[in-house]
Amino acid sequence: MEMPEKIDTNMFAPCGINCQLCEKHVKKTNPCPGCLIKGSNKTKSVLKCKIRECLNKKTVKYCGRCSEFPCKLIKKQDKNNIKRYNYSSLESAKRIKNTGIKRMMDEDRKKWTCDECNGIITIQNKECSECGKKF
Repeated sequence: MEMPEKIDTNMFAPCGINCQLCEKHVKKTNPCPGCLIKGSNKTKSVLKCKIRECLNKKTVKYCGRCSEFPCKLIKKQDKNNIKRYNYSSLESAKRIKNTGIKRMMDEDRKKWTCDECNGIITIQNKECSECGKKF
């Protein structure tokens, strides 16, 4: 999947992960539409996500805008993401307060686009979805 000209802000998950950059979103068959996008191909982890459930009960769309931020849920997820992918969803969620969602998506687009083929570099394996180049 090539990086789109503009990343839809609905691709930014409540927890701080940009779903556009997720390996489950860029896969060729049955791609996950993203945490906030309606669709039938959602992964099990999205369907049982406690963070998403929590925000469904609140008036905020993103953890970074919650009065309880950072809570135990997001700290636990962040610890797992750092350990598994060397990616801090907590830091990403913090950026939303200072940077704003549209600017964040533009920054992520530039940072996570393969310079050789315009493919998407996934957060999980730091590999281009198109040419397979490792970063």
